[in-house]
Amino acid sequence: MKTKALWSLFKIMSSNIFSFSNFIEGFKKGVKGIVRNILVILITIYLMVFTGGMYILVMNNLGNNLLASGDIEKMPVYIMFIALSVVFFFGFVSAATNYYTGCGEEQFLAMPLKPVDIFGAKVGVTAITDASFGAAVVIVGSIIYGIKARLLTSPLFYLGMIITTCAIVSISLFVIYGLLIFVLVIFPKMRKRSILTGIATVLIFIFVCGYSFFSSQMSVSLDLRQGSLPPIIQIVRLYAEKAPFLMIFANAISGKILSILFMTAITLVFIFGIVPLFAPLYIKTLNGFSDIKSKKISRQKAQDVITKNVKTNSVFTTLFTRDLRTMFREPSFFANGPLLIIILPVIMLVSGGMSFFMASHSNVNTVMNELQRIFLALTPDEILNIKYFCVLGLGAFSILMGNCTNVASTSFSREGKALYDLKAMPITCDTIVLVKFWHAFMYCIIAVVIAAIYFGAGVAVIGFPFSAVEVLDVIVKGGMLGLLVSLVLVFVEMFIDTFNPKLQWENPIAAFKQNVNAVVSSFITMGIVALFIVLMIFLPRNNLGIIITGLIFTVLAAPLGYLYFRYAVKRIPNM
Repeated sequence: MKTKALWSLFKIMSSNIFSFSNFIEGFKKGVKGIVRNILVILITIYLMVFTGGMYILVMNNLGNNLLASGDIEKMPVYIMFIALSVVFFFGFVSAATNYYTGCGEEQFLAMPLKPVDIFGAKVGVTAITDASFGAAVVIVGSIIYGIKARLLTSPLFYLGMIITTCAIVSISLFVIYGLLIFVLVIFPKMRKRSILTGIATVLIFIFVCGYSFFSSQMSVSLDLRQGSLPPIIQIVRLYAEKAPFLMIFANAISGKILSILFMTAITLVFIFGIVPLFAPLYIKTLNGFSDIKSKKISRQKAQDVITKNVKTNSVFTTLFTRDLRTMFREPSFFANGPLLIIILPVIMLVSGGMSFFMASHSNVNTVMNELQRIFLALTPDEILNIKYFCVLGLGAFSILMGNCTNVASTSFSREGKALYDLKAMPITCDTIVLVKFWHAFMYCIIAVVIAAIYFGAGVAVIGFPFSAVEVLDVIVKGGMLGLLVSLVLVFVEMFIDTFNPKLQWENPIAAFKQNVNAVVSSFITMGIVALFIVLMIFLPRNNLGIIITGLIFTVLAAPLGYLYFRYAVKRIPNM
């Protein structure tokens, strides 16, 4: 394997995800570039502090409980499961969207490069961009474990931590790429970029189902009697008992020589054995992705097509269909956008359903009977209070789910260089803006429908004493609030992207992952949702509070929409 060629390929492929040199160049582009880079730094620090802080608190609490029960040596087993979950969840979709980007693969194949160089660089990009999250989970969790187990003074602890991290990442990448290559070799017709995202989604579902099944089996074995150990401690013990080989990972992090050697062997086998073995198969699966096939039709068929009455759609309908198809045909757009609103409810349903059906009937009956006893003891005022918080929960859930797609914040960025073609057509700017708005707002409406279905199903399953009219009342109020808040968010996010669209990109994934607009909009969404929750909590907890909250966001949405449409129509010709 030529290190120089491999490193050059890695830099080219990774530049489509993030380029440090371009980031540094941003400081030389005036006030706008400096402000944007500072904002990226601040957001990165916030993410590290917030998510890292939550993870540290959880692992610290887990370490204290395991230390008190005498099971501290089993803590790395739990760390490993969290790391694998993170890598698999992000890795499947990331590997699928980057498997074939259409931006360089043909050129690489035409060069005198070895398959192992191309595939090695591709795996390296996935390892750095997405598997690094799992590596961070292992390292932070291991340090907390080292503090609790008093291993920080041992050099073997640090060696074991690093090697185990590499082994966990290697195992994850082996499973991810192994499954993708296997499917594409067996089924050549599935070598399409749009289908790859579907394959990744199916693999995530399989992982969630398997994880839910395993967790359910563990939950059935828990001892929930008063005075027993905390459930988390019992789960860790059961992991170690049901799968003793998992203790190899724990022993490696603890500094055991034989386990460290075993982890080293896993990493080396992956790098020098699996990657060269998979490389020719990967190159083979690339054939067919960009092939354009034509089918010759008969003269009679051609005449039928010519003489057929052609029905035309309005300009709005045509542009809306174009925008929608672009979103669903481009895997990187679909994976980072609509897939989230599709996969989140399904994962919740699969995970919850598996846990419910795999639990013992006696436990389910006990829980249901206890819930019914609590429901019967509720006073009318308590039921009204619960209804109010159901409206709050349904509204907040629909807002988050509808705006997590980043469709509004990348409205014009997704066009890229195609925006110039769109501007050259005889289409008015207000039609373009209207199409972009309804495309973004469509997902907010879908989120409200999904939230309403989940709420109605939840009420029916747990047997909550709500009549059909009361359920409909909660859905209408929560849905209306969710749409009003989402309306404000859509206008704000579209304004951000209209003001500063990212139109210069070669790899479509850069329109999302390298787009500061999407990151900023995510934080604005969280801030608006927090404001919505605060208003609902501190305002009167009745219909008056709901009306006031709705009026506040209506007053915000009306001028925002008016000003945005006027601004966007003037801005588009200058993009």
